[in-house]
Amino acid sequence: MTDRSKTAWILGAATLIMFSPLAMVLAGYPIPMFQNLGFERETIAPPLAWILATIIGIVYVFYTMKAIPLVVERQSEISLFKLLGILSAVVGGIVEEVFFRRWIMDHFMSGGFNPILQVIISGVAFGLAHTSWTLLVKRDFKATLPAIISTSILGIFLAIIYLAGGRNLGPCIFAHVLINIVIEPWLMLSAVSGKWRA
Repeated sequence: MTDRSKTAWILGAATLIMFSPLAMVLAGYPIPMFQNLGFERETIAPPLAWILATIIGIVYVFYTMKAIPLVVERQSEISLFKLLGILSAVVGGIVEEVFFRRWIMDHFMSGGFNPILQVIISGVAFGLAHTSWTLLVKRDFKATLPAIISTSILGIFLAIIYLAGGRNLGPCIFAHVLINIVIEPWLMLSAVSGKWRA
């Protein structure tokens, strides 16, 4: 199986698994954590959160393109593989923000943790979750530490955006989907193949 095929299977399986709660909501089975994702007119986040989300999204995309040239080298490709990456980006951006921001941060808030600890726990959990598959697929310890650090920092910034938006997920989802749409599936392909350039 080629690296591209492996990547497609990983993205497809992850997307299918993450889509299951969204499918339930779309089918009329309300899941409280997935209610009011922050895009309704009455509960829209303040402008500062949207500005921060846009800045963080753009900065992280440029950082990734500089760190992993394969991501920028493949941007012009139009294929089913890229379409799978976009689908994964949208589904992952929604589900991961519900889990890492709403569920984790609100859980620790209800446990009496201060906002700084909520932000750190959410960010580090986000970083570890996003890099665990690098170890499982390639066992590339040299690439794993920078990935943990960069995705943990991103997770911390997304958690700050969540707080700046009054615990509104809309700006977090926007930033996450923006990042994923640009860097997926190339980031995953680079991790699976161990090749950071085309």
